[in-house]
Amino acid sequence: MKMMDLANQLLSPAEQTELRESLDLLERGEASEFYERNQVVVHKLLFLQDEAEFLDFSAQDRLDGECVCAAFLCEKGYGLQVGGYEEDLTEPLTDFFEKQGLASPEVREILSREVIFTDCGDFDNFKDAVTDLNQVLEPRGLRLAVWEDCLYCDCEYTILLLEKSLAEQAAASWQSESLERYIS
Repeated sequence: MKMMDLANQLLSPAEQTELRESLDLLERGEASEFYERNQVVVHKLLFLQDEAEFLDFSAQDRLDGECVCAAFLCEKGYGLQVGGYEEDLTEPLTDFFEKQGLASPEVREILSREVIFTDCGDFDNFKDAVTDLNQVLEPRGLRLAVWEDCLYCDCEYTILLLEKSLAEQAAASWQSESLERYIS
């Protein structure tokens, strides 16, 4: 399974069309139009602030479709992306769970237990927090799955909220050169 396969199972038909059109723009080399439609995605992936920077990037390099797809899913509310040196993920995770209608007392307790951070090493507590959150989510048939971006930014994580069966299917058949399974 690749990120596009996962996206096809999560996105609405209109969102699928929007993603396909964006990826087609990339394939055709229409960087300006892609940027206009996907500024948030470009910023999440490359941390570029304006179209000129993106056009400079595009003149020498191509955006990876799977990474675009992961950022697109997050922009549409199916997940969130966090950096590898985040000092406090409590607020973004709490906001995400609230938007999903899953901010139960158990989830809030996990998120408020201690500051959740990543440092791309053995000393973060991000993985432990996701494991604890999954223990609360699994009886509801849900699971957080996390992928690490291997291309653009060391330790950039995509966190997606999936049905447990879909998360298991993705973990069992994951094939990607761009995104590694971090937690499934």
